[in-house]
Amino acid sequence: MDNLEEQIRKILSEELGSSLSSKETGAHSTDNGKNGIFTNVDDAVAAAKAAWEDYVDQPIEVRNKVIDAIKEGFRPHIEWMAQQIKEETGMGTVDAKIAKLNNALYNTPGPEILQPEAETGDGGLIMYEYSPYGVIGAVGPSTNPSETVIANGIMMLAAGNTVFFGAHPGAKNITRWTIEKLNEFVYEATGLKNLMVSLDQPSIESVQQMMEHPDIALLSVTGGPGVVHQAMISGKKTIGAGAGNPPAMVDATADISLAAHNIVDSASFDNDILCTAEKEVVAEQSIKDELIAQMQQEGAFLLTNKNDIDKLVQMTIKDNGDPDRKFVGKDATFILDQANISYTGNPTLIILEADKNHPFTLTEMLMPIVPIVSCPNFDAVLRTAVEVEQGYHHTASIHSRDLVQINKAAHRMNTSIFVVNGPTYSGTGVGFTGASALTIATPTGEGTTTAKSFTRRRRLNSPQGFSLRSWN
Repeated sequence: MDNLEEQIRKILSEELGSSLSSKETGAHSTDNGKNGIFTNVDDAVAAAKAAWEDYVDQPIEVRNKVIDAIKEGFRPHIEWMAQQIKEETGMGTVDAKIAKLNNALYNTPGPEILQPEAETGDGGLIMYEYSPYGVIGAVGPSTNPSETVIANGIMMLAAGNTVFFGAHPGAKNITRWTIEKLNEFVYEATGLKNLMVSLDQPSIESVQQMMEHPDIALLSVTGGPGVVHQAMISGKKTIGAGAGNPPAMVDATADISLAAHNIVDSASFDNDILCTAEKEVVAEQSIKDELIAQMQQEGAFLLTNKNDIDKLVQMTIKDNGDPDRKFVGKDATFILDQANISYTGNPTLIILEADKNHPFTLTEMLMPIVPIVSCPNFDAVLRTAVEVEQGYHHTASIHSRDLVQINKAAHRMNTSIFVVNGPTYSGTGVGFTGASALTIATPTGEGTTTAKSFTRRRRLNSPQGFSLRSWN
């Protein structure tokens, strides 16, 4: 194995599961291809390509039937799926996963957003249509396994593609179940097979092989910066959803009680594993104490002892600067218990005062630990927020009544999602606040993806006619 292959393998191993060996051992399925599950990449991709060659010629009504079958089929399983995700991954909360699954199923637009655009004039008719790529190679995270399968499935299939989905080893069982059920629902409704395929045993090699496979037309990767980078240098078009470190700004004009409620509610939602979730608060000094007091009223636990804070840093952040997976998505009480830090009640979020260079401020922790950085005025708040967001351009929020400052912050942050006076999970569609956003492609620029993101925009010209303005 040459140096490049070793480097790729190391990155994929770190981000897709360090416990995964070169090829995971275990019994393979004896029913190769049953309900979209195959034993190797070549067979899976070949099946998805054959399915696409049929699917691409089907009328739009068939795509609608596919999407309806997915939505109706999963409806009675949502609570069970949420429990299984929690049990297998050990991350987040069941209630949050129910909300995320509902969001993926019912807030993800389908073929209806792919209406063609037309222009007419002296030069005749110009029409733009949205056409599929073919077989999409998707990689999903353990933080949102079934949710990503469902949302990606609806978007990509609505656009006329078929999908090879690379399961995260940390959620392989529920991911496989979700893909199998999706195929069952679609087959029962349409007779179509293998619109989404996957492997019975995920491995690092299978991800590498899929990325390099000549019949994969497009890559869609939701994960850390390393695996997104590998996809981007594959030579294929890539839609990459990478890291974020979302700041929540609070200025002196804000409704402090509402801001505290929204921040605690959102940062504790699924134990802060959403990449959009508030990872640090940057507040004006004049309202900082009131904000902290209100956050405590909302269920946050304020950590003030420096030794306890240092202990928490050492326990949750590894020597290489990455958050320790043992604590990712865990309850605040579990983290406090493991650190032997005493507390009262049942806190859902751990907060502490910190400066802009603190490890908790600069690390995407993906756990319910949120530092609060104070600044003398709004201009300093905005400068600091830009700095700690670190140029990911992913997500940011502001709590303010000053429209000028809101506008200035939205412009300067330049993030894919910007939330004003609300919880940042609203930027993902949770709470029926617009289209679902589970693949937020900031590194590659698509932002919150929809079916349109997974199409090629094609142009048709008819110079000789179809203009109502003139005849010649």
